[in-house]
Amino acid sequence: MRNTFVENNENLSDDEIIEQINNGGYELLPVIIKRYSPVIHYYAGKYCPPNLLEDAIQEASFALCSAVKNYNSAKSAFSTFASLCIKRSVISLLKSQQRLKHIPDELLSPIDDIDIADCNSPEKIFFDREDFKDFTDNIKLELSPLEFKVLQLYLSSERYSAISERLGITEKSVNNALTRIRRKLKR
Repeated sequence: MRNTFVENNENLSDDEIIEQINNGGYELLPVIIKRYSPVIHYYAGKYCPPNLLEDAIQEASFALCSAVKNYNSAKSAFSTFASLCIKRSVISLLKSQQRLKHIPDELLSPIDDIDIADCNSPEKIFFDREDFKDFTDNIKLELSPLEFKVLQLYLSSERYSAISERLGITEKSVNNALTRIRRKLKR
């Protein structure tokens, strides 16, 4: 079955589609993904071994969605920006996979063996709230005040440009702060 909505919007330019997506027209996202699917598959196939191909395609697809969200038409063409984001995500995945220490299979247990507790009990809700408060307190201790503000704005789906305007810093500073945040929170 063919998607006539997607077919009717395939003749729009990248900039027109991105503008509509960023204004709430998320139904156009499949058009961009279909349009850039060859780029995703090219970089995934070029850099990743067959066992990582599916993960690379998924990461590259997420990178494309992020590119749509953070695209600034004044700085470059979308095709250039998207290709760069896709390529970097695939290379980043490959590097992270090479760094990982593999856990022996005998130490892993099937998910069927895991007991799931009742998630709706008042006790569970109370302890989850306490755990969440402890978690956010630990994050506040680990991050600088600027990094914490950047993280809050980023998690509320703000763009780099909006974050930089709101905090009075450059977009590069926002990007650097997010890089430091990722590094700190991975520890």
